[in-house]
Amino acid sequence: LSTISWKKFPADAAPDDRASKNFQLYELTKSDLASRQEIPNGFASVDELRCAVYLCRKVMQPVRDKFGRFKPNSVYRSQALERTLKDKPANWVSTSQHVKGQACDIEVLSATNMNLAIWIRDNLKFDQLILECYSAEEGGNSGWVHVSLLPPGHGKNRKKILSYVKNLQTGKFEYVSGL
Repeated sequence: LSTISWKKFPADAAPDDRASKNFQLYELTKSDLASRQEIPNGFASVDELRCAVYLCRKVMQPVRDKFGRFKPNSVYRSQALERTLKDKPANWVSTSQHVKGQACDIEVLSATNMNLAIWIRDNLKFDQLILECYSAEEGGNSGWVHVSLLPPGHGKNRKKILSYVKNLQTGKFEYVSGL
């Protein structure tokens, strides 16, 4: 299926169908939290499915080709999963790019998260690149790298680069510009 255009990726694709050379479709919706709490996490629409396939082909597969095998921490998240993850009420609606199939959180074993983020910044197209919860004091593999990408027809990619780090004075996490 990886030769099928992402725009025509079949809505009835099976979970074990390939989204790209090295990723199966189920990996784009896999969530340990959803499994443990029995939260449905299937794509809500064909558009979300196709956005996730595009993201997989343009971000996840190139990262796999460069750094080797990895499992994404999170790609698509249903509204129900997002509410549970962020401890929000049933009527809350997330605007996260994860619920649109346009974002993934990843880590690789063969590079620090900082080096992974730098490589993505220098080599791939993206909407947002966020080095999340990274702490040099905790080691190079602390945190993870969030990457979002808007497919054609979904707006312009902003190339926004941020870090989500703990403010040592307040103890709270906040977004800051740059890596």
